[in-house]
Amino acid sequence: MSVNLSGQVAIVTGSAVGIGRALSTELTRLGAQVAGFDIDDAGNAATADLAGPNFQPWSCDVGDDAAVKGTIDLVADRAGRIDILVNNAAVWNDTTLTGGDYYSQVAAWHQANDACSNGSFHCMAAALPYLRIRGGNVVNMITEHIRLHRLITGLPATGYDCAKFAQWRLTESWAKELSPFGIRVNGLAFGATDTPMLRAVSVRIAELGMRAEDMARAAVNIIGQGPTGVTGMTYDIGFTGTPREESLRQIAAIAE
Repeated sequence: MSVNLSGQVAIVTGSAVGIGRALSTELTRLGAQVAGFDIDDAGNAATADLAGPNFQPWSCDVGDDAAVKGTIDLVADRAGRIDILVNNAAVWNDTTLTGGDYYSQVAAWHQANDACSNGSFHCMAAALPYLRIRGGNVVNMITEHIRLHRLITGLPATGYDCAKFAQWRLTESWAKELSPFGIRVNGLAFGATDTPMLRAVSVRIAELGMRAEDMARAAVNIIGQGPTGVTGMTYDIGFTGTPREESLRQIAAIAE
């Protein structure tokens, strides 16, 4: 699929590292102007060096609803439009009840949900007035853990998994609600991907998984379906243990 995003404006959350960096780089390569939201200013500056002049780093905590509204309004004011939103930000932390005291575990829970499910809602609500003008694309980066028998994270990551389940539900609900405005909403349920977040858990699993650029291509294949493409779909790709060659075939199939 040949995708040309010239003239379009995209917001990518969690743009400082990993999949977010790969998404930002790929979208700019295809011609889009990209606003990258992250709290890691140094990482976001490194993304800017890789992505080039069409990437603008923004220091924004997506869990902070006021910060999200203000930042998205600024992006739209400067760029004149918003066409694409990729909700990629996530935090994998210890949200077990027995992993610390009340205060530490409640804080971890809020951190996991603010980065992902709450952050996705904040960004969607703030971007909606601009997306509905011309229509557009929303891609939610979810996880294989939403699928039966794929809850492989164990006890520590209950906050991460619950946030991803919420993000999945938001994908389906938003697709139905926003279809009349020409806004497509889809998700990617994906397995192990070699990112700093996964390497912090298991280097072995990360090295056997997909690459961040694979996930960027999957998101682009969804966007590239155009205004008449599928909406409300969460695509299953590259579940943990799948050979990368097969994962790449699954990603390519999204564009067909």
